[in-house]
Amino acid sequence: MKFGFAALGAAAVVLAIVAALSRGPAGADSSMGSGMMGPNPTGGYTIHIDADKHYSAHPSEIIHHWCKKFDDGFIECALYDGDTPGSHLVGAETIVSPATYHSFDAAEQKLWHYHKVEIPKLHATTPGLTKEQSAKLVASLMETYGKVFILWDPMTSKEPTGQPSITVLK
Repeated sequence: MKFGFAALGAAAVVLAIVAALSRGPAGADSSMGSGMMGPNPTGGYTIHIDADKHYSAHPSEIIHHWCKKFDDGFIECALYDGDTPGSHLVGAETIVSPATYHSFDAAEQKLWHYHKVEIPKLHATTPGLTKEQSAKLVASLMETYGKVFILWDPMTSKEPTGQPSITVLK
């Protein structure tokens, strides 16, 4: 499903900033300076989930989620095409509570997926977690709702081209 130009423009600006910040000093091109010093918005993205079914043209391709939980109950994930410093930012996911989801109008709700339905369909893994830690994380996500913005598909193009989309797993 495509979204409007206003949302596209806002999402593009936000995600371009996230992409620049997520490179940080270690991944920054030395010709671009040393990067940000001190605390920055990319700190805390420590929840790591790998899952498929996010690219419509390549449903078996893995998307690497790096997520951060906020005190207000939101979880935000930066989506990458890999787990190495050279990986590309290809999307974002916002995760909300049932109360937040139910406050949305019907048209907005159609853009979100229910994790209790989605998670069992994915081939998700949680690198670095024990079985017990993974089970606890998955259980904490089951009653939440997610909205996935895919910016581009690096399997289709080497450049970040094409229309961004919202991926809703049915």
